Amino acid sequence: MEKVLAGMARPCKFSRHGCEETVKFTELRSHEEEACPYAPYSCPFDGCAYRGALLYDHVRDEHALAPAPNCDTGGLLRGASVTLRRDEPAVHALLHGDRVSVILLLNGGDVLAGRSLSLVRICPHPKPGQEDEEVEYRMVVTRDEPEPGTGSPSLAASGKVQYVRRLEGYRPRHFLFVPDAFWGSSGSVVVTVTTTVTVHL
Repeated sequence: MEKVLAGMARPCKFSRHGCEETVKFTELRSHEEEACPYAPYSCPFDGCAYRGALLYDHVRDEHALAPAPNCDTGGLLRGASVTLRRDEPAVHALLHGDRVSVILLLNGGDVLAGRSLSLVRICPHPKPGQEDEEVEYRMVVTRDEPEPGTGSPSLAASGKVQYVRRLEGYRPRHFLFVPDAFWGSSGSVVVTVTTTVTVHL
């Protein structure tokens, strides 16, 4: 039976959105859930019911400025600063200049004695023959209100922004650990993110 299914194929369920792929049954789930550039997105913000193909436009119009009022969301994400409260919502939007990708700053509460900060990129996989790009980041965290006599201590991390199709079930592989003591009496930090883009043909 397994061999029979391996030889069978059917059109992608997102053909009505423009996908022309005919996919083997054994690869169908992977294609439709992870790889299909025509699959609709679910909004990553809690309580938002949006599901559609224009996630960038939706996030820009509905969420980009509300959760992160100090974030520079214009143009290519070369440098964006966000004042982040320890107890704030877990997701902040940083929009990429390609007008397709949404880069999210995740404020995770999944570590003992601190918070985990990570970046993730939600966007379509490139279509066959289309350029692919890799986004690298540097994230620097400083205290919002430095304590007298301590100067301006900072924490930093860098790496590749991980691509995901959706946040549901996502666990970051790499993150910057920010200890509880670093948040200080204000309970906030300033996170500055800079990115560079490498295009692969």
